[in-house]
Amino acid sequence: MKAFFEDPAMLVGLPLLVIGAIGVLITVAALAAPQPAMAGAPVGARRRHGAHPGPAEYIQIGAILAMLTAIEVAVYYIDIQEGLFVMILLALSASKFAFVVMWFMHLRYDSRIFSTLFVGGFALAATVFVVVLATLGGNLV
Repeated sequence: MKAFFEDPAMLVGLPLLVIGAIGVLITVAALAAPQPAMAGAPVGARRRHGAHPGPAEYIQIGAILAMLTAIEVAVYYIDIQEGLFVMILLALSASKFAFVVMWFMHLRYDSRIFSTLFVGGFALAATVFVVVLATLGGNLV
């Protein structure tokens, strides 16, 4: 286990983790509160019309992103092989990326063509990046 106090800059991390934990607790409490229905509309009308997420779902995604970030910070303090360390952080970052793209960019609720175009463009950009990196003699780890 790495020493927490090996770098004085890490002292900022502890209060941020505490604030993040408090934020998660507040988020969970907010999710338990009943959400008001749209004025003059049946309770299920919001889902049928547009099918976009409500405030409760955004709070849930925010809490999930905060927890994934806390896990990323915690992984730093575990002594593991560098290659595995990088793979874990890349997987966590990819998970956070997927949540942001699907909910905050509304790809989850839009037409499949938009998701296909986005994923195709992203895959093409990632492939070009890896090919150029390999051509120039770099490595990912």
